[in-house]
Amino acid sequence: MRFSLIVTALICAGLLPALAFAANSNLYQVRLKNGDLLSGEVKSSSATALVLHTAYAGTITINRKEVQALSPLRVAASPAAKSVAATTSELSAESPTATTTAPATAIAATSQATETLAPAAPPIKQWSLQLDLSAATRNGKERAENYSLTERFEYRRGDWRSKFDAHYDYETKEAARKTHKYAVNPGLDYFYSNQLFWRLDADYSYNYLASDYKSVDLSTGPGYAVWQQGPTRLDLVLLLGRKQAYFREDEAFRLLTEFESPLGYNTASLAWDFSHKWPGTLLEVYSEGNWLELLSQPLSIFDFARELTMETGLRYALTDQIRISWSWHYERTELTLLLPKLPRTSLDLFDSKQKISIGAAF
Repeated sequence: MRFSLIVTALICAGLLPALAFAANSNLYQVRLKNGDLLSGEVKSSSATALVLHTAYAGTITINRKEVQALSPLRVAASPAAKSVAATTSELSAESPTATTTAPATAIAATSQATETLAPAAPPIKQWSLQLDLSAATRNGKERAENYSLTERFEYRRGDWRSKFDAHYDYETKEAARKTHKYAVNPGLDYFYSNQLFWRLDADYSYNYLASDYKSVDLSTGPGYAVWQQGPTRLDLVLLLGRKQAYFREDEAFRLLTEFESPLGYNTASLAWDFSHKWPGTLLEVYSEGNWLELLSQPLSIFDFARELTMETGLRYALTDQIRISWSWHYERTELTLLLPKLPRTSLDLFDSKQKISIGAAF
């Protein structure tokens, strides 16, 4: 009898850590960049290491560079966990022979209970695709039609993230073309840590109607992902690059002896990409843009100071994939004419418009 009580006490002592682990509410699932999934209690977390206590391997330390995602686990009720107490109670009534084989059964049940803490989280998508289409017709003193298509693709694998954005804009007024242009923007990011990355970026645009019909920008620089988990995302990127502006032959430009197309500019820019989904709603607010400073001036009579391009808006999800969007687009170019013995003349250009679009996200 005394021997049976001692064995029972040892069994309970062995089960307590597993039961305590299963009852802990500070449980997380860790997805590593190599695709592995780990579950356990987060003991500590810093910018360089994550200490995780698991039921199957004890306490382990993970390099934060290897962590792709961290999500909380909810404890799920398990019949095996509920039967542990009953199994322990029955042991005291059994013979010593039966008692010596019971711990393996109880430990296996506890292990099963630990493994069924919660269903595995769905795999994190490595890619995303967004498409938005806008079409509008306005009748009044003048008839105007506007069509635009925006595409945004992003792919993440390991420490690398690539993107490809494209935009097409076509507008007519009284059957005459007012706007006809498109732009493509591929980019590649390499993450040194969860937040710090380096970006290579290219931007190509073509305007069928403007005298400065083509622009090619190549830039590179560091970026910082302020938020990239949960409902909020914010990337800030500081870039240095080279901008080439191509011009059509024009009588006005031929009068400038120092003019030669294309014109090359050294640039510095700050780009941002922000989005936030309001918890408990189907509404998302977003803003993205680029503030570009021109560091060199190839023409002495023009001071091409800076450019600002931004888009801000709201998205409302109609289904899991389909959404409707309202957006405000703003573009501004600050340009000054410098002629001898004449005051500085501002030639600033700006464009502002609002759009309602229907789109899909995958």
